[in-house]
Amino acid sequence: MNYEMRSPNVVPVNDHIWLMDDHGDATWYVVAGSERAMVIDTSIGLSNVRKEAEKVTGLPLICVNTHGHGDHIGGNWSFDRAYMNPADLPLAEESMNWPEVQEAMRRMGIRFPKFEPIEDGQAFDLGGLSLQALYLPGHTPGEIVLLDRQDRILFSGDGIIGHLWLQLEDSLPVSRQIESMERLLPLRDQFDTILHGHCQRPVGAELFDTLLAALRDLEGGNTAGDIDYEWHGKVSRAHPYQPEDRRIVYKG
Repeated sequence: MNYEMRSPNVVPVNDHIWLMDDHGDATWYVVAGSERAMVIDTSIGLSNVRKEAEKVTGLPLICVNTHGHGDHIGGNWSFDRAYMNPADLPLAEESMNWPEVQEAMRRMGIRFPKFEPIEDGQAFDLGGLSLQALYLPGHTPGEIVLLDRQDRILFSGDGIIGHLWLQLEDSLPVSRQIESMERLLPLRDQFDTILHGHCQRPVGAELFDTLLAALRDLEGGNTAGDIDYEWHGKVSRAHPYQPEDRRIVYKG
């Protein structure tokens, strides 16, 4: 396995937010206030995320993970601590204990920091800019989103995304995803843009609306147009929704 470090493709969203596209494997973000900056997710671990973030900001950094999958916590090793919903701790531990990850840690002489818990509704004050963490169980039990009211952006990890994966062993039922998103409806008028965990450019907030409508459609049993969906050598069912490249992958 090649453990050579690599740099992400940096896409400025505005003068204090940067989208870091890690070669299409995952996307992480740097959000800077006046006093400190937040790194949201850390991709698969083949970048020194702290050093890459320091290329765009000189502010002190904090690391927040949207959930516990390996392609979102892989680069945590470059930090002394990271924040995550405790409900995803078992999933994160499983990811960190993969044999290939353990081998990489041994060869590179790195280790993962302990996780600090995030509470539902917790605000992170960056100085003149605050991000609020909101629980969104569905894709994983501990999935969170982060709402930036000043920039009208929702950082959604894998919880609100074009191809929503609910077929994984730890994923929750479609009905639970619907409940989680409906809980955010009172905040829907506070964001115009979504930055999720696998995008190369900002996405309009209509993704939230169309995804929720499609989830309700799926839960209502309207599955006549559903298709097979191949992933990692397995096949699940997927519920297409508009635009035509979007899918909800579910257990079925």
